[in-house]
Amino acid sequence: MNFSVAVAVLLAVVSIAHANVVGRVADGSDARRGQFPYQVAMTLKRQTVCGGVMVHERFFLTAAHCFFKGETPLPLEQLNVFYGSEKLFSNGRYNRVKTVHFHEQYDHGTKYDLAVVEVKRKFDLTSASRPVEFGQEAFGENLLATVTGYGRNTVEGNMAFRLKYAQLTSLPDSQCREAMGEDYYEGVFCLDTSAGAGFCLGDYGGPAVFEDRLVGVGSYTVGGKCEAGLPDVFVDVGHFSEWVQSVLEAEPAETQ
Repeated sequence: MNFSVAVAVLLAVVSIAHANVVGRVADGSDARRGQFPYQVAMTLKRQTVCGGVMVHERFFLTAAHCFFKGETPLPLEQLNVFYGSEKLFSNGRYNRVKTVHFHEQYDHGTKYDLAVVEVKRKFDLTSASRPVEFGQEAFGENLLATVTGYGRNTVEGNMAFRLKYAQLTSLPDSQCREAMGEDYYEGVFCLDTSAGAGFCLGDYGGPAVFEDRLVGVGSYTVGGKCEAGLPDVFVDVGHFSEWVQSVLEAEPAETQ
């Protein structure tokens, strides 16, 4: 299964923001209508920027780096949030970004790469679009998680217009630490991509789900290149669940 990130302009965004990191759900299967109703895609000028995952009627989670080109913010008013369909830009709905809450320790690098995003109007909830519950505890080792995204099938391939999914196994913490080296921090886990499937351009920010609960948000691939069999790194949502919940429960800002 393959996840695509952006085209020409946005490839630069992810490359600069994440040291040429790309992502895809490679070697994956096509999703059915309503199979993953929590999936969203952030797009700019009809090109996929990143994935995301709906966790509330007004909020979705994604990777913090998705909103920057280097340290320069992307224009939020130009970003679209597509949801409610397994076919990108078809049979779904659109929303806009209102406010982005970055984890307080995120510093435009690879650590604490998590954002809670409020949309301008409530998501239209249907059988094809509804939030997923998120775990309250850290994700475990040697467990099978389902990852989804609209990203590219290969680094050089064309943008995917069909949602893909694959199942990947979580690596032992010791292997994740070894693979990440100095980039490791408490609050991440790694998924094994050695069998071929994994994130690629446009997929980061997308979900990893275990037993119908969100456990991770895709951040980057070790080594900065997908399709190399190196682990995909996910921010552990359970580890940061208190922070996420505090944002969701805050009083909504008044509309001007």
